[in-house]
Amino acid sequence: MLIRVALLAGFASVQAACLCPPCPATTGGSAAAAPEPSAVKSASSAPVPGRLVIWDGDKIGAGQGWADCDKKPGCKATVAKVSGAGVNGGAGIKFHGEGPGWLGMGWNWFGWYPENAGTDISPYANLTFQVRVENKSPDTALDPASVTALLGCSKGKKGSADAAVQKYAADFADGQWHKVAIPIADLMSGAGAAFDPATAWEFRVSAWSAAQRDFTIYIDEIAVEK
Repeated sequence: MLIRVALLAGFASVQAACLCPPCPATTGGSAAAAPEPSAVKSASSAPVPGRLVIWDGDKIGAGQGWADCDKKPGCKATVAKVSGAGVNGGAGIKFHGEGPGWLGMGWNWFGWYPENAGTDISPYANLTFQVRVENKSPDTALDPASVTALLGCSKGKKGSADAAVQKYAADFADGQWHKVAIPIADLMSGAGAAFDPATAWEFRVSAWSAAQRDFTIYIDEIAVEK
């Protein structure tokens, strides 16, 4: 009887510690729970006919971002998931940029873990997302013609081609929400030839200006559609 009790106690302590896989892991200085094996290839929702939501800030709201600029110390760039910043009042991605030169951000919906994570977008025709722009003043307003969007993949850490957002939504910077639809074929042409659509894992936006700028770009409802 004593032996049986000891064995049960030992088994309980192992369960309390962690049964691998998966186990929590630490990447980039922050802890993140390792996904179930079935989730490694997609951090998005279950597909619906013709549309796969990749990130909406709420039901599908995981991930990590980065922001940078190239005219330091005279520039500033930040990105964060913010409650109430989304198209329907939910959470959204808030990218703020100040200064001249290049200002950019990326949002990885896996949080860069595991390193081979990716969403297979190859069955789909278009990358879609909602975007809204706020400018601090007319004098420092964002130049809409300079704004580009692209995707990154985990395989080889390649980027797609840059797509000029204004080409697909002419008035996207008017302060209102706009849905942008970019053909995935455009993202894979030219400089995007090495991009792997089977391991897409990051959405990126950037802008450029020779003059001083002060703007905020809100992003939400990142998806792919047929």
